[in-house]
Parts: sequence; structure tokens; C-alpha cells
Amino acid sequence: MLINRLRKKPGIAVVTPESTEDLWVLRRILKNGDIITSQTKRVIKNQKEFTRPDKGERINVKLSIELENISIDQVLERIRVSGKITETTDDSISKGSYHSLNITLGNSIAISKKELEDFQIGLLKKRGKKSDRYIIITIDRRQAGLGLVTGTHLRVFPDILSGLAGKMYKTKATLDTFFEELIKSIANIDGDNTNIVVTGPTEVKRSFTNYVGEKKQKIHKKITIIDGIDLAGQEGVYMALKHPSIKEFMKNSELSSASLAIEDAINRISKNDNKVSYSFKDVKKVANMGAIEKVMISSKIFELIEEEEIIILLDEVEKYDGQIYLLDSSTEVGKQIDSVGGIISLLRYPVYDVD
Repeated sequence: MLINRLRKKPGIAVVTPESTEDLWVLRRILKNGDIITSQTKRVIKNQKEFTRPDKGERINVKLSIELENISIDQVLERIRVSGKITETTDDSISKGSYHSLNITLGNSIAISKKELEDFQIGLLKKRGKKSDRYIIITIDRRQAGLGLVTGTHLRVFPDILSGLAGKMYKTKATLDTFFEELIKSIANIDGDNTNIVVTGPTEVKRSFTNYVGEKKQKIHKKITIIDGIDLAGQEGVYMALKHPSIKEFMKNSELSSASLAIEDAINRISKNDNKVSYSFKDVKKVANMGAIEKVMISSKIFELIEEEEIIILLDEVEKYDGQIYLLDSSTEVGKQIDSVGGIISLLRYPVYDVD
């Protein structure tokens, strides 16, 4: 998360979310009554007498709204907020009317409230630290899969097809044009602290890496080739994240830390260890006791529990310096948490009765 301004009282935070984890931190900080200021687009329609109105022109408008409704959409990677307009740069928009805004990745917002609490400032500063990002490329002669791991979340992009046919068919497509298209896609998601893994079933992965070395030295310096993945494309990306060599390469990532934590939790369950808790009801009780060392939550929990209840639980865990992992079900770790109801926690000490 980019933090441009942070003040405790009166509370002001000007930030730009860069990952799903950043959105979650903002969702925990935002409360009804806060003022959100952001750029949005509004359609201005020109209507002349005796004619139908045209489709209109989309113009940028700066709006401030007082929050009345807040909800997060993990799938679409956005927070949707709505409330009454308090300030606007467009005179045609009436103050006091209702408006909705989407807080999305890469869009800057200003949050104003009476006071930013110390734990809220701590949450923002923690997300302000640069964390490692991983681009996973699984490539063969026909296609390339592209995945981006940020924090504990995986985003898989549509496959890039080479257009190369078999030897019996003529085609204008070349490996060079295929590689160039893939490089453009990498450049769109590349950033600071980014590591790039190139893998796949054939030697095309090395041909591509050599090509990048000739064309894009900045990207080439970040690439590590890893063998052992037998699939290209999207399926190859999912397979790659399960492979021991890539797990070792990503051992310092938040996703790897979450994976080790869930392995520990499942091991404790198998041994009937009382230093583990799952089900929202039980985790909530041990959270209030300050017993949680780590808690892992998957997107499945939002099908079962109200969003506001989850926010309260996370704040309680944070109050006692517990570690929080928010995962989506597209990762293997997320699926494991799904299998136990969407939430599981490791405890600092045994808890024998939570009833």
C-alpha cells in the first residue's frame, strides 16, 4: 500500500491500495460516518430541444461522501461504499444526494475521521512496507500461463496463445511475436520487490528467458528458471505452486508462511492437540481470551458469517498481537481452510473447553 499522508487527530489517511490485503486493511479501518474522497467518473448528457439525449460524456469528478454502507468484494477486488455527498468539484451534482464509490487497486483515496486509533495506524504502516511479489510463468510452444502472487493471494490471467501450429500447417505467427506479447503482459504487472519464475515442460522456457535477456535486461535480472513442471498455461500455474522447488523459492512469502501455519494446524487436529481451534464460534471465543497466535481465514467464511462480525473478530485478534492470514479459495492453502469451514487458528496455549 502506498501511504501519502497519515495523521492521528483529526484522522487523515491518503492511501493507494495495491493488493487484496490492502483492501482488507481499509475495510477494517472504514466506519460509518467517515468521509471518503476519491476521483470518480460521471456521465454528462447533452440534450437539445426536440432531440433525444445523447449517450453522454464521461468526465472525472472529485467527490467526498459520508459513509453509510461499506462492503468488500474479494472476487472483484474492490470495496463498495455509499453515502451522502458532502463535497464535489461538479456543480451539477447536488450535495446531500446519495452516491456510491468503488475503492479498487491502484486508485488513491483520502479517509477523514475524528481520530485514527493507534491500532489502525499500525495496520496501515504494516501494509506500507514493501512485501515480495511473485510472477509465475508456465510456458511451452503453444501457450503461456501467467500468475501473480501478492501476499497470500493468487491472481491468474488468461492464457497467452502463441498461434503456432504443428509442422504440417503454415502460420505467420513466430516465437518472437509470442515472446513479445508475454513480455508486455509481464511489464503490466511487474513492480518493485518482484521475483519471476519461468517454468514449463519444454526448453521453450529457456528460449524465452534468453530472448528476455536480449530485449529487457531489467526483467531478465528477476528471472529464475525452475524445472519439473509438466504443464503450461493456467493449469501449470496451479501445479507450479504445489511443486517443492517453487515452494522453496517462495519460502519467504506470506503465502508460504500461511501454508506452513495450516500444515501445523492440520497436524494438531490429527493429534487432538488443544492448541488449535476451528469453527467461527470457537475461534471467536478463544480470540476474546487473547489465545490466538495465528488465524487463517478463507473466502468461504463470507458465505456463512456476516462481514461485520468477521471485522470485529480480526480486530480482537490484532489487539492481542495475533497474526492474520486472509486467503482466497484459488490457492491450495485456501482450499484446505475451506475444508474446515473457512477459519482455523493456532493457539498460544491449550484451551480445553470453549463452551
